[in-house]
Amino acid sequence: MNPAFTVVIPHRSATASLLRLLPTLKAWPVLVVDDTDDGLDLDVPMVRLGGGSGFARAVNAGLAEVRTPFAVVLNDDAMPEADCLERLAQRGGLCGPVLLGRDGVESAGLRVRSWGRVMQCRDLPVRDEAVDALSGACLHLPATARFDERFPHGFEDVELCRRLGGAWLVAGARCHHEGGATVGRRTAFATQAAVTGQALCFEPGWRTAVVAGLHVAQVVREGGPIDRFPAIWRGVLAARGGR
Repeated sequence: MNPAFTVVIPHRSATASLLRLLPTLKAWPVLVVDDTDDGLDLDVPMVRLGGGSGFARAVNAGLAEVRTPFAVVLNDDAMPEADCLERLAQRGGLCGPVLLGRDGVESAGLRVRSWGRVMQCRDLPVRDEAVDALSGACLHLPATARFDERFPHGFEDVELCRRLGGAWLVAGARCHHEGGATVGRRTAFATQAAVTGQALCFEPGWRTAVVAGLHVAQVVREGGPIDRFPAIWRGVLAARGGR
């Protein structure tokens, strides 16, 4: 029986996490996109990039090599539970699991507001439900889909789901996600990339100011560090240049 999907794993730096993940995926064809600086030596199919290409470009490079009708994009710091991928395949189309972090539910889908806000849902669903977007940490999608490569790191998954008309959260599927293993979430780089990505998701104009304001409030709420404030402005400028 031909497999329904290939697991595409973009990899930058969390090699220990990747090595823990790979043995759990033996039931499925796997393709690792090697985006490290020095290259990996693994006994699995790989696509080699030059290093630091970014999530969207790395995933697209992997999807271009997939020969199954569907793919599961999987972060190297994610760990699906035993039946997670099977449940996604049964649902089909663009869908994803409930993501579990160290403190409980990390994401049960995302709600996107037209004025610029993107909110994580954290209530466990009782049945499969339609959502505006899903995290790219574990995402089942048609192998012909492609991420927008203007996005540096973050919100490319939101843009893809919105462009394809939304997605389905699979209530019974669970995937553990370490989060921040590749890029620390409270760094200037992550803040700039998030602002750029979120601003690119919406039409230019006043919504860009809303996005910047939301991130200023977030940095204040999280207590800095202070270098994240100028990163917000750099993110706004990068979004303007990328439109």
